[in-house]
Amino acid sequence: MAENVVKVRSICIDTLTGIQNEIYMQESKKPGYDAWMDYGKDIWILISDLQKLGFSLILILGEPGCGKSTAQRNLPHNTNIWYNADNKNPVWVGGKEEYGKKNNPRGPFHVIPKTYNDIINHIKEGLAKGMFEEDRFAILTGHIEDYKTGLDSKKRLKTLGKMTTKMQLEGKLETVLYADVRRDSEGSHYILTTENDGMNTARSPMGLFPEVIENDYNLVINKLLEF
Repeated sequence: MAENVVKVRSICIDTLTGIQNEIYMQESKKPGYDAWMDYGKDIWILISDLQKLGFSLILILGEPGCGKSTAQRNLPHNTNIWYNADNKNPVWVGGKEEYGKKNNPRGPFHVIPKTYNDIINHIKEGLAKGMFEEDRFAILTGHIEDYKTGLDSKKRLKTLGKMTTKMQLEGKLETVLYADVRRDSEGSHYILTTENDGMNTARSPMGLFPEVIENDYNLVINKLLEF
């Protein structure tokens, strides 16, 4: 009887912001005005490449420390690749056993990329080896920035340069969730907001999620598989 082989169902690129900062800091010559206008278009190319490689994309936006990395904690063993662009250790229970530490990552499930091409090349190698499921998801995490439109202050993905803000990157994706922390008398609750409140870029398939859910990527993927 053939043995059931566990395949990779998801990847988590954590964070888009971290990779962009890394590339910027490695540039020997900082971009002038024209180059700065174009800076960051590699994020658009990354998103397009992932879509061409058969991934359904989920964008998770939030401030540092609001649970974007920790939301990987319930993903089944050996089914997720963590592209740890922020070069940090896992801080959730079981994280070090699943992914190793940043100075000794557990390959091929924990990768410290320096560029977007590092990620795409690693994925292509995995696809050639048959590592991935047919239904596969790419979770992209990023930080948020406030911007003014008229008298209103709204939130969106934080990027370097100007071109990416003109591209409206979130418009390429069907699922954009906002990570946040809510505190009450019982402590801190890490959540994902699934619906647009008019002041951010959140979106998700109509009726699939309640307005607020637990920050659990396994929950999100399983619901999207049902859709």
